[in-house]
Amino acid sequence: MNGAGRAERLLAAVADPLRFGVLRQLARERELPASALAERFAVSAPRLANHLAVLRDAELVATRRVGRAALYRLTDPERTADLIRAVEALAGDGGAAPAATTGFARARTCYDHLAGELGVLLYRRLVEAGALVPGPGPESPLAPGPALAAELGRLGVAPPDAGRRRPAVGCLDSTSGTPHLGGALGAEILRSLTARGLLRPGPADRVLVPGPAAEALIAGC
Repeated sequence: MNGAGRAERLLAAVADPLRFGVLRQLARERELPASALAERFAVSAPRLANHLAVLRDAELVATRRVGRAALYRLTDPERTADLIRAVEALAGDGGAAPAATTGFARARTCYDHLAGELGVLLYRRLVEAGALVPGPGPESPLAPGPALAAELGRLGVAPPDAGRRRPAVGCLDSTSGTPHLGGALGAEILRSLTARGLLRPGPADRVLVPGPAAEALIAGC
């Protein structure tokens, strides 16, 4: 492909707002799984896959496999960052504040469980306290640990009836690329915290506003 054809393909690839957003996110986070990108942009996995295919064809992103997960990264981070800055300058964007500086990054829902920085903190606290034992991968099921009952008591959460659902499972967080807690236990913790008013609906869709008591409770302070 000649230089003009390459330029046209690049321009077409970055012309879509979702694809440009993915490039921005990867420029900040360096490497993320498709599931985390889909969660960050609130789109279905098939829709995101189509857009990622366009970015791959334009040689803007590359992938590597880690177990069953495909991790996406920028093919040339420096040149892509230059491209992003050029587009933002032409658009008069000035580099809009990234999601990591908003309430979305701090606390939000992911389906029926807690995500964002507080969700990651909850996962880490339960693992470090011996309440949950993580599996081999970030999205693996977690086994109950010896301190699970004590930690649930500290949180004021009753053990959930999982039924056919997995009791506890890691779910990669789109903000940090590390897991937060999903499964029946993650859902019950979120339900309990919101029912007690420790987490309140925020100004935007899915955003949660934590009070000081919620942050201290999750951190184990």
